[in-house]
Amino acid sequence: MDTEFKEIILDNIRQGLILLDNKLNFYFMNQEAENILGISEKKLSESKNAKILGKEIQNLLKDVLKNKKTRYANEVEFKKAVGKPNNASINIKPILNYEKAKPRIEFVLIQMIDLEGTQLLNKKTKFDEEEKLMSQLFYGLAHEIKNPLAGIKGAAQLIRTNPNSKDIVKECSEIIEKEAVRLSELVNTFKYLQPHSKSNFKNMNLNKIIEESLGICSNEYPKKDINIVFNYESDSSQILCDKSLLRIVLQNIIKNSYDSINKRGHIIINLKTIKDFKLDNKNLLEISIEDSGKGIPKNELGRIFQPFFSTKKNGQGIGLFLSQKIINKFGGFIEVSSTLRKGSNFKIYLPQN
Repeated sequence: MDTEFKEIILDNIRQGLILLDNKLNFYFMNQEAENILGISEKKLSESKNAKILGKEIQNLLKDVLKNKKTRYANEVEFKKAVGKPNNASINIKPILNYEKAKPRIEFVLIQMIDLEGTQLLNKKTKFDEEEKLMSQLFYGLAHEIKNPLAGIKGAAQLIRTNPNSKDIVKECSEIIEKEAVRLSELVNTFKYLQPHSKSNFKNMNLNKIIEESLGICSNEYPKKDINIVFNYESDSSQILCDKSLLRIVLQNIIKNSYDSINKRGHIIINLKTIKDFKLDNKNLLEISIEDSGKGIPKNELGRIFQPFFSTKKNGQGIGLFLSQKIINKFGGFIEVSSTLRKGSNFKIYLPQN
């Protein structure tokens, strides 16, 4: 390929490239690298050493030369002479010559990705997702409110047209009260979505909260023959949370497990600490709630955390949506796997305190 075409390609890719020799002398720099660093190719070539790239890059370059291994750094800030500072992820790779028995470094390639554009794209994606979620919420909420309001309106009309019938008045009054309670519960559900300050969270023992939630749920299903197994974790299973909100999550998922089992089956709850993966520099606690119920169809599995989507005949589709949002408040998340006619497994991940 012609040298001119090579330069055109290298100057137009969306990645900054700097090539240094094994003495860290400048060899090549493309246009994107100039944009990220805020310095020209000429200025870099005039520099006697890599100090112009900043201390963090200098240290990485020394490490690469010493160990002959690729090094990576995220969110490195470059202070431009003109304009705002830039953040970039940096990948420094040694280019080795294998002609001799012992490989030696011939060049060092610095790859730079401007994070500003990526962050803006991520923000836009987040806003788009939030807008879609709010549309689902308002549409679903309008639908859920419409049904009880229709019942209340119909009952009121019957009372007005039959004011002297005690039976109709009594029946319609009960409908109005029932639908009013339903509306109140729906509105109360959404108060749990409001922001919560972490200063209001308390250090809680997860074993105890799970035990309490199990006790409440099991009392609601006395006619079902369901074997409950809870495998404890050590007393060090402490998390920072709002106890009442976490109980709502656990009860939602455990009740779903009960509902999915026809007459007899099992629910197994395991609590364990995960140390090979960290969230916000903390170990994770995993609560696994596994049941032997009917399972969730594969085409519905990806939608169960959406608002007003339910696999139950008379379900409102609020419980799992609310549960995911509450766990997100505590810095965690929920995952689910399921097999039809075999059961489901909900896993709640929370940072250990």
